[in-house]
Amino acid sequence: MTHQILIQPKGLSFEAQPHEDLISAAARAGIRIRKSCANGNCEICKAKLVAGVVNTPEGRFDANHPDVNPLLPCVSRAQSDLILELDKVLAPGEIPLQHIAFQVQGVTPLSEHVYQVDLLAPAGKLADYHAGQYLELLIDGGEFPFTIASAPGKRELELHLGVDPENASSLQILKYLQNNPTVRARLPKGDVWLKPELNQLNLHDPLVFIVAGTGFAQAKAMIEEQFKHQHSALSLYWVNREAHSLYSDLPKEWAKKGLIDYHPMTSDCSDCEFFSKQTVQDKITNELNNISSIQVVACGGPKFVYSVLDGLEEKGLKQSQMQSDVFAYAPRPEKNSPE
Repeated sequence: MTHQILIQPKGLSFEAQPHEDLISAAARAGIRIRKSCANGNCEICKAKLVAGVVNTPEGRFDANHPDVNPLLPCVSRAQSDLILELDKVLAPGEIPLQHIAFQVQGVTPLSEHVYQVDLLAPAGKLADYHAGQYLELLIDGGEFPFTIASAPGKRELELHLGVDPENASSLQILKYLQNNPTVRARLPKGDVWLKPELNQLNLHDPLVFIVAGTGFAQAKAMIEEQFKHQHSALSLYWVNREAHSLYSDLPKEWAKKGLIDYHPMTSDCSDCEFFSKQTVQDKITNELNNISSIQVVACGGPKFVYSVLDGLEEKGLKQSQMQSDVFAYAPRPEKNSPE
């Protein structure tokens, strides 16, 4: 008989056999509870038993027993369904936060208002992250988020910095990176990445990226990662008001090689699709036979992302089929509410 274990506040759950310790049972489910028994750092895994019954080296206790807490998952075994409070735990695929001082290798203009920033991690150290996640540059007491534009696995990282002459923060970041040999960063952040355990990585089903402006950086990292897996159905819709905002020719090169289906969409480019004549969602549903099989990654501001979601939902898409960083920081506006 197995018991169901719920970990708060993250809402993670796993099953445990009565004879196995809780850390081992969690590991089978891909959940990592910190421990350091071999290094003599005991009790780093300690938790609070909120509900249920456990066996420990000191005896069998329920959650109301005065001696049960702090509970040590490394030597405790479930004798019923349990609820635990535990902060130092990583969900499947979750990567511990890292603080890294990167070398600034180069700051190169890609267009009038977009720069490519090349960073290099210290020798012998790889920045660990999932394609689609972002970092925070720690500059002059500020924290500035940027999606990592390169797939993981190398010391080199690429960022795309949009610079607005009227935005003091973007000018501050550009000046700092141009004039300093190193920059500190915290990573990884964000929950937009493809998770095999949630069946989000079928290499034959359509994976659609809908991006605006420098949202291309997120799509670039994820597309490059999917090239490694030989994903056979990748589409990129890059929507901008003006053609000069299509600051990279890389998608054209991918398309020429048959690696992706590319749709540059602007209002002033004879070589692009005119985005106001036909909405992105209409194009997607016209070109893809079964919308229930697609996964969508949307990169842009809240108004852009939610308008795309609204349109695709009208065509039959479920919100669970779309990922976007917007969902984490901007609540969905009620329909028909004033902007």
